This record gives sequence, structure tokens and C-alpha cells, in this order.
Amino acid sequence: MFTKYFEEAQKKLVKTPSGVQSKTPVKAKGKATPKSGKSAAPGAAAKIDMHGLMKTIEGVVPPDLSVGTLGIIDPSGYSPEGVDFITYRPLCRDMSALMGGYVPSELAYGTFHVCGDLGRESLQGALNKVIQAKKVNLFTEDRQDVPAIPAFIISGGGGMGLEEVKDAIIDYYVSKSVDYVLEFDVLMILNRGLVVKNWREKRSFIALETGAATLMWFYILMHEYLDMERGKSLDLRNYVKYTEKYAEY
Repeated sequence: MFTKYFEEAQKKLVKTPSGVQSKTPVKAKGKATPKSGKSAAPGAAAKIDMHGLMKTIEGVVPPDLSVGTLGIIDPSGYSPEGVDFITYRPLCRDMSALMGGYVPSELAYGTFHVCGDLGRESLQGALNKVIQAKKVNLFTEDRQDVPAIPAFIISGGGGMGLEEVKDAIIDYYVSKSVDYVLEFDVLMILNRGLVVKNWREKRSFIALETGAATLMWFYILMHEYLDMERGKSLDLRNYVKYTEKYAEY
């Protein structure tokens, strides 16, 4: 239905390297597997158009959400570094000015971490940034009332195949003893494929070689995360760090 829309958008976001090849998709247990299209061969990196990427994401998120480079802050005062842009529900039209360039964590729907050339070192760097982002609300009282913020990693290419990427992800998490709640949710390599967190099992991921349909499948998966209701637990009093006492009559 909307395959052409995403194929055209993907072409604009990243320049397809020479030497494309068709591959067989990896099947996910018990689920239909997206069909493989032509995928860029591992080894050819590409630069992502950040402005174009944000514009594309903004064009397909629900109408009550916005996309921007604002920071995230939770009631404890924690604000992670390494987040390239976020999806959030605006509290008001002047929220950026009102909150000093931050979004209350209760209103953040997703963090996006862009990694142009996905090598082993840059992959580890992206995973570490996600860990920091996933720590939002970790030090906040009554944090069980606030669902974890989904984290998405987006890459333009690199020298690693999808299976190698998946293995490197698991190796990193195991070697660093990372809590599974701090893992990313979806990793997309434009024009190549996806690595998706398998919520049925701990420390489990599924690699899918989706080729030209990669952005479309990323949108479908992302939408499932963004469709979750958030913000009901927002109490602006938690963000007022003001100790002055007022006369009461």
C-alpha cells in the first residue's frame, strides 16, 4: 500500500552504494517475515541526511506528536547525553522555552540515535548512548508509573553483515553485564535491514534483511511503540525546584 512512499523516502535519506546484492531474509520464529528486496552490500557506508531523516520521521508519527532535538529530563533531574533527536507530545506551544530546551520524560515517546557508518566501535558507542537514555526515570520515585522510553538506532551502512551486527550486540551486552531493560528496541540499517529486540525472551534479537522495504518495516514497528499512551502521570510540580516559602492565609 505505502511501499513506494517509503522506498522513495529512503533513496533521499542515504545514497545507495555501488555493488548491491539480493539476499535471503532471516526468518523470525512464529511470525511472517518481511520479503527481501535489493540490499546494499556490507562494507559500503553512506552518510545520512539528518535533517531529511527528522523530516521523514516527523511526517509519519501520529499528529499529536512532534520531532525535535530537545533534551529529555526526568523528575530526579537526570538528562541523558547522546540522543540525536526525540519524538514527544508537546505540553504547550512554547514548551521548549518553558522547559529550557527539555521535554519532561513523561511526554517523551522515543529516542533516536544516528550512527552513519556502523562498524564494531561505532555500534558499541550507539549501544552505550542508548543505555544512558534508558536510565531516564531510573532514579525517580514511583518510576513504575512511567513506561520505559523506546530507543531506536539508525545507520546508513557499514562493513558488518546483519548477523554479525546481531552477534556483536549480544557480545557487548553480555560482556558489560547490561540489564536487559537498558537494551535498544529497534536498529535500522537503511536499505539493508533491521535488528529487533525480541521481548519474548531476555537478551534475544531478531535480524531481518528487508532491503528496499527497510524504512517501511521500521515505520510499522516504530508505530507500535509510539501508539502507547504516555503523559498521564505528568505532574509539573515535580519539575519545580523552588524552595521559597509563601505566606499562607
